[in-house]
Amino acid sequence: MKLLVTGGTGMLGQAIVRKYHTQHSIRFLGRNQVIGKQLASSTHSEFVCADLQQQALLLDACQDIDAVIHCAALSSPWGKHRDFVLSNVEGTENILQAATQNKVKQFVHISTPSVYFNFQDKMMIKEEEPLGPVFCNDYAQTKAWGEKKVLNSTLNTVILRPRGIFGPYDQAILPRILAVIRHGVLWLPSGRNPIVDLTYVDNVADAALLSAVQPVASKSVFNITNDEPMPMQTVLQNLFSTLQQTVQIKTLPYPLIAPIIRMNEWCCRKLPTLPEPKLTRYTAALFHYHQTLDITKAKNQLGYKPQVSIKEGIQRYAQWYQHQAA
Repeated sequence: MKLLVTGGTGMLGQAIVRKYHTQHSIRFLGRNQVIGKQLASSTHSEFVCADLQQQALLLDACQDIDAVIHCAALSSPWGKHRDFVLSNVEGTENILQAATQNKVKQFVHISTPSVYFNFQDKMMIKEEEPLGPVFCNDYAQTKAWGEKKVLNSTLNTVILRPRGIFGPYDQAILPRILAVIRHGVLWLPSGRNPIVDLTYVDNVADAALLSAVQPVASKSVFNITNDEPMPMQTVLQNLFSTLQQTVQIKTLPYPLIAPIIRMNEWCCRKLPTLPEPKLTRYTAALFHYHQTLDITKAKNQLGYKPQVSIKEGIQRYAQWYQHQAA
């Protein structure tokens, strides 16, 4: 099978190319030429330097492709609303059009369970959970809009909502946590220690390939996790232990700091440069509210089963992280 992976120079895109290049012919899109050329050379895959606004390049990239795995997105807790729309809505529409014109057989869209989040505890969320109309941030809102584009497409499509992807080349979750440790202390915005789901990146790559290469009902939506919900602080202590770092976790009272975070975010929105707050409402809330996903549907219909445990995933991430720091 010939696959096209968008966002191929990102964490998930790289994982798909590295893991499956010997089994499938892979062409991947990305904007980082250094990573793209290195990945293409090491995997003998085809790299196309392009973004989702270059429609002519997208049309060419989809030629002779059997399945598209659309990983590219603007994933951030902060940014300009227009930038999120450009990437997550218009960009998705552009790659859908290119795939449609080339009669691609299967389109796998990587979305996010942030579309469920509404600053409340939610356990074992099913895919049928109503979305919106109000979302936790621009990222979640535009990913939900992007999902609508996918569901309205004439293509055979599958939507995946992987929770808390981490692993080598992670730029979003673990690096942000490690960056705010000061003098061996990590301050968390809540002492509640919520139960959370995470997903090792190779497991998400497996789910994406299962969605691309086997018969799945069109317009299917699947939650994806490691199926190992656990307290947030357990995950963090495992990470620190594996990295051989002594870190003391201290907590702040969420009900008292939440209004301050909200006010600071409002002020940042009013400034011309739109500076990112050190802590957003969404990020703080992730450390306070329980959220886990039900992946029964993915197990039964996709045959999905996480192959890499959270513990093993953290060990792999730590090895990569220490290698980068060496």
